[in-house]
Amino acid sequence: MKLEIDVLRRYIQLPSSTSEIRHLLDDVGVEVKRIEAGPTGETLTVELLANRGDHYCYEGVAREVSGRTGDGVTRPPVARLETGATPWPVNIETELCPRYTATLLVRGEQRDLSREELRPLLAAGLASVHPVVDSTNLANLELGQPTHAFDADTLDGAITVRLSRAGEKAWPLFTEEPIEIPAGIMVIADNSKILAIAGVIGCEESKTTESTTRVLLESAGFDPVAVRKASRQLGIHTDSSARFERGSDFARVLEGAGRVVHLMERAGWHREGLTGDHGGWTDPVRVVGLDVVDAAGFLEYPLTEEEVRDRLSRYGFEVSGCWPDWPEEWPVDGVERDRHTVLVRVPPSRLWDVDKNADLVEELAKSIGYNDTPTRLPNVDRGAIPSHRERVREAAEEVLLGNGFYEVITNGFHGRDLRDKLGITEGHPLFAYVETENALERAYSLLKNNALAQAVEAVAANLRRRQDEIRAYEWTRTFHPDAEAANGLCTERHVLWAVAAGHEADPDWTGRQRVADAHFFAGLIREIATALSVPLTLRTSELDGTFEGLLHPGRRADVWLGEQRVGAIGEVHPTVRQAFKLGKVRPVYLELDEMALQATPKAVAYEEPSVHHDIVRNLAFTLPRGVYASQVLAVVADHAPGWFEGATVVDRFDHEEDGVAVSTLTFELRFAPGESGRTADEVNATCEHLVDVVVRRLGDAGVRLRA
Repeated sequence: MKLEIDVLRRYIQLPSSTSEIRHLLDDVGVEVKRIEAGPTGETLTVELLANRGDHYCYEGVAREVSGRTGDGVTRPPVARLETGATPWPVNIETELCPRYTATLLVRGEQRDLSREELRPLLAAGLASVHPVVDSTNLANLELGQPTHAFDADTLDGAITVRLSRAGEKAWPLFTEEPIEIPAGIMVIADNSKILAIAGVIGCEESKTTESTTRVLLESAGFDPVAVRKASRQLGIHTDSSARFERGSDFARVLEGAGRVVHLMERAGWHREGLTGDHGGWTDPVRVVGLDVVDAAGFLEYPLTEEEVRDRLSRYGFEVSGCWPDWPEEWPVDGVERDRHTVLVRVPPSRLWDVDKNADLVEELAKSIGYNDTPTRLPNVDRGAIPSHRERVREAAEEVLLGNGFYEVITNGFHGRDLRDKLGITEGHPLFAYVETENALERAYSLLKNNALAQAVEAVAANLRRRQDEIRAYEWTRTFHPDAEAANGLCTERHVLWAVAAGHEADPDWTGRQRVADAHFFAGLIREIATALSVPLTLRTSELDGTFEGLLHPGRRADVWLGEQRVGAIGEVHPTVRQAFKLGKVRPVYLELDEMALQATPKAVAYEEPSVHHDIVRNLAFTLPRGVYASQVLAVVADHAPGWFEGATVVDRFDHEEDGVAVSTLTFELRFAPGESGRTADEVNATCEHLVDVVVRRLGDAGVRLRA
């Protein structure tokens, strides 16, 4: 939001220098991002809190400053509206609209608002349109109450606040043609058309123009969740929706309309009849108890009852005396009667974010100033022994750092665009996310349920900066929706992830480098398992569906601890690479459950090595495309004798046979020598048996022994 400093001075006394103003606003929680010259004066671009709809206006920012300085807030002139017989029939058919007011104005000798009155508008980068639109925009910027003006001569019968029906169309402002809107969105309609998407935007067919002679002014309060959903479903985001979806002040609906009426009357318009006030909203009178002594002890600041009353009243709270001097008409259920406890009545503008004692203590801390509360370091014992978790992390990091990895930090949140890049659709294990309410930025509205997206994004970011040798890792958490979880929302999983692209390490003395692939991460798993004495193993059969479509099916494996799946390694799937525009770069990814790394170390017993060397045999099989090395390895493992120790792929040759692309893979088989050694005939017979089994099992798929 953009605020002009001289306009803000109309509302609250400010320091003389711009740097002091910036420091003050930053200190009270209104972060100043930029200071620049505006069209009429020096302008601040500020970042506001996502849960504070009352901040989104000059008066709201001034009230936050007042909470610190104690100076009074000056409000702009507002016309006093008398309510009674409605000037236009209004029907409310949904509980999502607790309050709706309608005021009829008729045009007289119209004149433009002065440049001085338009300064908030110009500072915000909004062009002056005509007095009706300018007045509603100004009231929104000044008081934070969105309003909307309909051309009364375009209305067909009564105004109805209702939910949209399937197949209905609306023509939002600034769009080329009507659009179909989903059912269940709150709309303002007359007998023949939709006039506005409630809380979001008006429509073309009822907009005011220079030739408009009668205006029906709407000022209302809408459910913030309903407005947010409508804005998101339609992909329309306006200043009005930004305020409504963070919670508006139902008590100030008339005041917002009164500000518009005052401005329009200055521009030559006049009211006709009374203002209709519909919906029957009443203040719920939320009361929170605050123990003054406890608050003073928590803040380590000498608060008194009088000071608590003074500081909280600056923010609009009403504070009683200590018990038993509590107002009889205020509800006190659940408040402990104590002679140090006052009752605090929450103003309607703060019903959305203040509902407990801690919220009031935070208001007091802001008023005092975090820098002005005592700072004391906690008592600590010297020479604390590292915890098991710290030792595990250090050992794992030694392996990663030794292989050229750098630690990075990524966000715990991301947007739908990042999920969409992964190509995840409904039914996939990673489709469900925990979503935040009232997210300030749509790009950070989802809690991450996987680290792969941000790992690949990190690779893409480095490639854009022409850095193609990438090795990064992070300790992080992922969040998974789970109604059965202890918090009733989600389970958290602590994970270690790593990503690599380019080569395994720097060139050796010959200048050669190996490309980082899934085998590289298989080696890392073995190194980490050895360093921690944790029996991690890799399996390529019965792969977990979590990474289905995200990792290459023929170049991945799952990590197991005993009979528990605890992670995965693999090359990023080509479709994901394409979505992130990685070109020919083929990153590989590793993810491990941190709890698996903290498992009880496996006891290592010394075994005297055999006097005989391990026995190694190489077998080469030709495989057509679509048949993977993992299938051959699985057959060998299932039919090998007990003294078989394992097999790996040591060479690959891609070529064509009769015009068909095939690959010849060399498998290295390792056998234990036994106490007294094994004869060559015994090993050769075993190898012939394994070849026979592989050909019988996979021969129909085109697998054969290469001579």
